[in-house]
Amino acid sequence: MKKLAADTWAQTRRWLVHLRQDRMALTLGIIQPLILLALVGPLLDHVVRDASQVEELRRLLRERFATTDYLSFLFSGIAVFTVLVNSILGGIPIVFDRETGFMEKILAAPVSRLSIVLSRFVYVVLYSCLQLGIISLVGALLGVRPENPWLAGGTLLLFTVLLSAGITVLSLALAFVFPHHSIFFAITGFLLSPLLVLSPTFVARSSMPAWMSAAATFNPMTYAIEPIRAAFIVPGGGQAALYLHCALALLAFDIVCVALAVRTIKRRLA
Repeated sequence: MKKLAADTWAQTRRWLVHLRQDRMALTLGIIQPLILLALVGPLLDHVVRDASQVEELRRLLRERFATTDYLSFLFSGIAVFTVLVNSILGGIPIVFDRETGFMEKILAAPVSRLSIVLSRFVYVVLYSCLQLGIISLVGALLGVRPENPWLAGGTLLLFTVLLSAGITVLSLALAFVFPHHSIFFAITGFLLSPLLVLSPTFVARSSMPAWMSAAATFNPMTYAIEPIRAAFIVPGGGQAALYLHCALALLAFDIVCVALAVRTIKRRLA
């Protein structure tokens, strides 16, 4: 166990050094979600606030969104999508290591192969926490202030990590399946759009067409967004059943993803 922890941390440090050296990627990775939050968020929030001046529309907004503060409603979707992007692209360095032949050197070294997967997951979580911290700060400046910050922050961290675990290991499995980064980018790029659209990022599931709402039920993003959103916009808490349901759904998703990834990676490394 000590050796596994040491190997994992050594490889995690390698990814962190790469990130520190690639300042452009770090900057763009932080700016991208802020564009959605700082530009799209206030734009749509302005429209919703104008509509909320009419009593009937205010009632409808509360019925459909549980709030008239659309920026707070949108915040959870942007935070989860940010982590999703980090996770689904988590396997890219592995693809490049395989292309350059560096992966063969790692596999020949006396390091745990499990540490290759764990180090990428730890890196994705650390990088996502950095992004979420900055997004939360900007969100607070724009007016996103949950009633219970500790509950909201804990819920945000817990459910984004649960989502990240399954998506990251799937990404790593794909990295060992596809030999070229062009194929990897094509597959992951193709997956991102439907995952975003078929999720309650911009509207609640109750406001979606029936078929989209049904599709969102099978989207892991849904089970991260909804509890985080509840923690941010539903006053007084009382969402324990929702938290438990979504946590169990994501745990089941993670178990399936890990099982598939382990089988795939073992076969490729055999």
